[in-house]
Amino acid sequence: MGIWNWVMEKLGAGGMPEAAPAAPSAGTATAVAEAEPEITRPEDRWWAPEGATLTEVVEVPRPGMSAEMLALENIIVQHFDGHDLRLPPMPRIPEVVLRELSTRDYSLRKIGSEIAEDQVTAAAVLRLANSPLYRGMHEITAVEPAVVRLGAGAIRTLMLHHTMMSLTKQERKASQRLADILSLRAVASGATMRMLAPFTGMDPDEAFLVGLLHDIGNVMVLRIINRQRPYAGRVDLETFEYLAFESHQEFAELLGDAWRLPDRLTALMSNHHEYPDAGDPLRVDRLALHVTNMIGGLLGFAFEADYDLLNANATIDLGLNDRPDFIKFLTRLPDDLDEALQAFG
Repeated sequence: MGIWNWVMEKLGAGGMPEAAPAAPSAGTATAVAEAEPEITRPEDRWWAPEGATLTEVVEVPRPGMSAEMLALENIIVQHFDGHDLRLPPMPRIPEVVLRELSTRDYSLRKIGSEIAEDQVTAAAVLRLANSPLYRGMHEITAVEPAVVRLGAGAIRTLMLHHTMMSLTKQERKASQRLADILSLRAVASGATMRMLAPFTGMDPDEAFLVGLLHDIGNVMVLRIINRQRPYAGRVDLETFEYLAFESHQEFAELLGDAWRLPDRLTALMSNHHEYPDAGDPLRVDRLALHVTNMIGGLLGFAFEADYDLLNANATIDLGLNDRPDFIKFLTRLPDDLDEALQAFG
């Protein structure tokens, strides 16, 4: 459906499908599909491409690499211990707001006052407060009531989103295409996780944060490449995909510690590719990330692969494979993502 070009034109904000009540099992994916007569064309079933057999998130294959790219790979690995890695600081407004939110008696009025000092951040708060995700009966035009409407959870989400986008924007000068791809993928993952929240029981704002930041180590890989002058802007997407896949979890852990992110979030950032076992306290979060990454791979928001989503292990373990409401969710997901990308764009 040309979704990559379509989304690049739409890059921008929000919309979360309503949580539908769990429907009785249809028994099989085929039976569910038959219960959805509006899905009449094979191309509408983007979640089940013809011949798809992949049921777990695939590893990014190692491409043929020149001696120059092998040298770059060694340079990246040398940063794993953090000794030679200059971690970026958190922008001032997000740092101040998140520090205030970490106190027991935080003040939304004070937070609104801090945000109002920065035009870009204030505009983002107003845009989100008036988006389909949060808007009420009347449009809000002042920061303080916008902060009250959004609440602490959404403000925390927005501040970390702002931080993520600021970090990515810093890399656009040297590698605009890769930086734009990472920005788009991060927001799409966050929006997908948020829209999956009614099915997983996760808090929607927390789900968005997990989706947004779980691959933030990719930005650190790009940052390292851009600071190696011979390589800045010269790494193709195939090579970058591999280099990032191999090392982004290690860098995400370093960044999570440096920014003092919640332990739960840092744990997911630093280990989300391994399939969770039954006793994992973060099992649902990790399974939701696996489903999100497969959706991204099918829609062009992640490393592309032909997944059989309904028969995927994570989908089955979440109990979603035979739910008619999940099929409805998938049917409208491309359109819902179009809206959701605007609120956090």
